[in-house]
Amino acid sequence: MFPFTRRVALIILSSALTPFAFAAHTHLPVPSTWTLNLAESDFGGGPSMKSDVFVMVTDTEKSAKWTDTMIDGDGKTWKSSWSGPADGTSRPFTGMPGSYSSNAATDVSVMTAPDGSISTCSFSLSADKKKFTNRCVTKTKDGKQFNQTTVYDRTK
Repeated sequence: MFPFTRRVALIILSSALTPFAFAAHTHLPVPSTWTLNLAESDFGGGPSMKSDVFVMVTDTEKSAKWTDTMIDGDGKTWKSSWSGPADGTSRPFTGMPGSYSSNAATDVSVMTAPDGSISTCSFSLSADKKKFTNRCVTKTKDGKQFNQTTVYDRTK
């Protein structure tokens, strides 16, 4: 994978991790801070992260807002955010290229990278609301596919 494509896929992966809480009618507590648990995560041969922390600011049936700080596998820090409706409308990220959409009615969220890669994710939240697990399938324009599971622990 080319360095730029790898970075974009990584950025999309990190961005995908956060906003799915509002897509599945299961909402994260707000505000709350979530930290990537590297030991429990599996990047499935795709782009990896050295660390990731996201803050869920708003999480309702109609809208969400979050911020994210991620260090990619190459050591570059990415700061991004997203705010938008849960009606399937695609909106751009702030702080990185690409767009995101989520539809709470169908529980489908999609991230699109400038290079044409598409990530579709689903998530689960533990009963005690302290562990967030995100499962993503990323398909690149050249036909590669990565199945990735990332696990986050609530730290605040």
